Amino acid sequence: MKKLISILLAAGMCFGLAACSNPFEEEHEDETGKVVIEVGVLGSTTEQEIFRKYKNGFQEKYPNVIVQMDAIPGDYATGMNNYVQNSSFPDVVFAPGDQHAAYSSNGHFLDLRTFDEEDDTFSFDDIYPELIETTHYDSEDEGIWFMPRDYNKVVTFVNKTMLSYVPGENGQMYAGYGSFEALREAWDLETFYEVCEAVTNKVAENAANSANIPQEERLAGLIRGTVALDARYNWYPAYEPILRHFGGSTISLDKAGDGETPDYEAMLSVDADETMLAYRSMYETLARPGYVRQSLASSGAAAFPNSQSAMWFTTRPSWGEVNSYNATFEVDFLPFPYDYVGVGCTGYAIASLAATRVSENAQTKEGTDEKMTNADYAWLFLKYIVSEEGQNAIGETGMGVPSLMSMKDSGTWMEYGSADLNHEAFVEEVEGQTAMAVNDIYSFPATAQKTVSDNCISIMTYVVKDEFWPDDLTLVLNRTNYAAIYARVDEYKNVMMARIEAAN
Repeated sequence: MKKLISILLAAGMCFGLAACSNPFEEEHEDETGKVVIEVGVLGSTTEQEIFRKYKNGFQEKYPNVIVQMDAIPGDYATGMNNYVQNSSFPDVVFAPGDQHAAYSSNGHFLDLRTFDEEDDTFSFDDIYPELIETTHYDSEDEGIWFMPRDYNKVVTFVNKTMLSYVPGENGQMYAGYGSFEALREAWDLETFYEVCEAVTNKVAENAANSANIPQEERLAGLIRGTVALDARYNWYPAYEPILRHFGGSTISLDKAGDGETPDYEAMLSVDADETMLAYRSMYETLARPGYVRQSLASSGAAAFPNSQSAMWFTTRPSWGEVNSYNATFEVDFLPFPYDYVGVGCTGYAIASLAATRVSENAQTKEGTDEKMTNADYAWLFLKYIVSEEGQNAIGETGMGVPSLMSMKDSGTWMEYGSADLNHEAFVEEVEGQTAMAVNDIYSFPATAQKTVSDNCISIMTYVVKDEFWPDDLTLVLNRTNYAAIYARVDEYKNVMMARIEAAN
């Protein structure tokens, strides 16, 4: 493999100028004498921008290879199912950590361990282990089915402009801390709730005196309808850590049982006593005081970019959403305040079909008469993505925190926006906080995982609504006193169990 890479790099000396002449318009590139591989990419502007960064850098390094984009239309599942039905997979395909299992478990992707074992220039040990966990398709699987490109830990986005007009009880802004730096220094769960209360009080004060709201406060979003937090309580990496903080969990792997067939009903702990108590605590601490909305926009993420919330539980790629709204406020970052935090990633997989494709312009594999397949070239592309150069390429877009542990505190990602921002929040190890991979759902049959995910999300959108809880939350939690919320949870669990049983 080392010799092969040397050959490709040497060839790059001959084609270097041609590769840089037209990096964005794939259809105009001269394919004469070159290998062409296709990469399936989501059709969003952000994803296409990231792909083009990779394309430019990779083709400069390997200019005898052309990487073409195959835009995935619509949502990910629709695009992937179209590939499956038509046997039309590109050589490489985008893979979210929480959505790949249905495809990797059915043989559509290649296990990257095979390439790693033959390549002494690369090691998966250099990537965060919690990201490697997300590449498996169930709790027993050890395959690595896609290359993690980014480290997506949930943090707290902060609208600094808004908080600069929010006083605390002492009259100082930033909810009483006087500056973002002081707030950052004091940040913990108690401080988080103080900020939530201060924002809620300020919005209520302005709503009661709407004719006299200062213009700067109005522009900052401190008006009726604004909330303290866009919690994304319909998103597993955000809601599951909160539930675990309160002692619950929608999926409990420790209840799998010790038999040959897992006890899926117990594992699906959405109705367990401790989880029902956790729902109540989440409702009582976040929803009932008005810190979060009791309904979300269809996208689930419109409040913060529109200056309608002071904070947002989300990951680094959401910065692109803020930018796409042309937001005029100052944004900065703080750690997730609870004692559990979700970590996931996205990346790229090599389609199994790529191993059957051989370009007439392919190099010969070292020591053999056999030509490299498109899968071999795809591996070079995946390795580039997680090289320091590739990680800096996505860092330039602002949307990625490196999946390489060695770049935890270095690289272009820490310069995007401003080097003075608290970029460390995305990788900071908070004392007492446990980082959890967001792949517990893989413990269920692959064909049932989407049903489980969708219905858990549905449950979470009801546990924050007033109409499903009694006025007196001190009542003993049972099916009589809390009939409405139990009925809703039962409804969705029955759907999930029917799908799980059908999958077996």
